[in-house]
Amino acid sequence: MLCAGVIHGDLSEFNILLAADGPVIIDLPQAVDAAGNNHAQRMLLRDVGNLRDFFGRFAPELLATQFGAEIWALYTRGVLQPAIHLTGRFDERQGPVDVAGVLRVVGDARAEEEARLLRIRTAG
Repeated sequence: MLCAGVIHGDLSEFNILLAADGPVIIDLPQAVDAAGNNHAQRMLLRDVGNLRDFFGRFAPELLATQFGAEIWALYTRGVLQPAIHLTGRFDERQGPVDVAGVLRVVGDARAEEEARLLRIRTAG
């Protein structure tokens, strides 16, 4: 689903039906656009974690995997494809945070919003 830019948002074993030709995911009213939702990563990690925890009851080796983080990293790099081989391993990126860069982005967003509000006030 993420290859198509969609995150279920409430995925669990209860929302997957097994059909003759494979699994069918149901209950999609809360699905979100991955690129347009600020909570997309958290939702994907929760969805994948739900499935890992359920299937991990039958295959305990799954409990040590990080498929959600691996999938999200591939998606954000623009290389996620349906046929890609996932390993379940993910190394957290460690290093210094560019605080000045983050503050610059926040400042730019604030300035853009102030300019938008000013245009609204002067137009009306």
